[in-house]
Amino acid sequence: MTAVEHRAPLSGPALAAALRLPQAYGDGSLLVEVRETHISWVFLVGDRAYKLKKPIRLPFVDYGTVERRHDMCQEEIRLNRRLAPRVYIGVKAVIAVPGGVALAAVHHPDALDYVVEMRRFDEARTLAARVSHGGVPYPALVAIGRRLAQFHAAVPERDGDCASTALEHALAENARTLLELAPDGEFERQVVELARFTSAFLIARRDELDARAAAGRVRDGHGDLRAEHVLLEQGVEFVDALEFDPALRVTDVGCDLAFLLMDLEALGSPVAARTVLKSYREAGGDPGDDDLVAFFGAYRALVRAKVALVRAGQAEDRTRRLADARSRLALAERLAWRARRPGLIVVAGLSASGKTTLASLLAERTGLRRLSSDPVRKRLVGIAPAARANAAAYAESFNRRTYAELGRLARQELEHADGVIVDATFRNAEDRTAFLEALGGPPANSVVVECRAPLSVRLERAHRRVSDAHNLSDADTRVVGRQSDDGGLVEDVPAAQHIALRTDRAVTDALDDLAAVLDARLAVGSP
Repeated sequence: MTAVEHRAPLSGPALAAALRLPQAYGDGSLLVEVRETHISWVFLVGDRAYKLKKPIRLPFVDYGTVERRHDMCQEEIRLNRRLAPRVYIGVKAVIAVPGGVALAAVHHPDALDYVVEMRRFDEARTLAARVSHGGVPYPALVAIGRRLAQFHAAVPERDGDCASTALEHALAENARTLLELAPDGEFERQVVELARFTSAFLIARRDELDARAAAGRVRDGHGDLRAEHVLLEQGVEFVDALEFDPALRVTDVGCDLAFLLMDLEALGSPVAARTVLKSYREAGGDPGDDDLVAFFGAYRALVRAKVALVRAGQAEDRTRRLADARSRLALAERLAWRARRPGLIVVAGLSASGKTTLASLLAERTGLRRLSSDPVRKRLVGIAPAARANAAAYAESFNRRTYAELGRLARQELEHADGVIVDATFRNAEDRTAFLEALGGPPANSVVVECRAPLSVRLERAHRRVSDAHNLSDADTRVVGRQSDDGGLVEDVPAAQHIALRTDRAVTDALDDLAAVLDARLAVGSP
């Protein structure tokens, strides 16, 4: 069979299968390892790695023709030599030979396809591997932030006239693809909620983003700064820059950096993310304020969720890929709450109104610490959290002491965290005063969420939780029955900081409504 007769069938998976054979590299004794992503195969052979692009067309990538893949291989070499010249060698043609395929010079007339040739690197010495297996030395994290700041300062500025519009289009495409690939209704709901947030934030900060573009903050960056693409073998190197769509690579430097920061948080290392961000700023980089970085991170987490869903449709380990997509979606939600930045969230309401249930879910979604009056009160009394406190623990003087301690703990948390959630009834004016005095005054970005539920619902809840071993509240049906008003809470809280929620329904619905209100306020610039 001639080489020409081999050309038609050897493409895509068939060609990848041929490149899995050691004979393709001229030595039948070689060991060939394969790594597969949603858009390529990488063949690891000796001290070399060869990347073959998949013949696919997706809403965000086009590798549909041999000519296109050839051009993208050349572009990948050009872009990645900026940050890893040692690693990127060149482009090879793949040709048909008797019994299989072989590699040849890039301009070979019988090329079936093309591969990017790289020097193989130690996968155990990537940033992702180091984070997952013992952590990364502080100097290495500082070097990463510094190197990225230097890179962004050196690469060309790009026309920023349409930067915010391009970002808007990218966010819309991402949401459409996520909804098309969503595995279930809950996933769809989360995508819709996050699309609402990104739209609101973009409206609120569009002028700032345009000003950043005009000031040269839009650069031809990396575009895919995952922790696994950061090499720590010989100094700091970055591989696998995104070549297939300049619009996804040419972006605000904060958006480029935020991909890596998001990935470090996904790996369970927010401290590493903060260290890289601090180093980047100290080296002269300007990624924007923390809210903007969190917004960019949420967008990048949604991109990774999309990639995981695409991969789930290609790979056998669909369950693992879907779990990864859900994990990235949850991270996007945490970052969205960080960008909304209600630093202090007071969840108030009458006993059994559902405030603790809402506050607990809010803490889970945001990653913020929840401070609750019940365990604080019992710690001050000196009893176990599940024990019942006596009447003296609810005397006016002890109530004020409890709320003052809540304020002190909240102030302490706000000194080093993005925010804090405080869960208590806040019914008495004296208690509210004690809390605010210990807090040092309410932050400008605080919000009071008042939970409201009919008395019949509150009584039923109080009755049910009597037999709940995990319940920490002492408010039984007698206590609930005596509470009929908010004690002037509405009078004390400015309207701009007060949000009333009906909580006699699914707690997820109430939380979604809270996020919707905050997003609406964000879009119009309200506190």
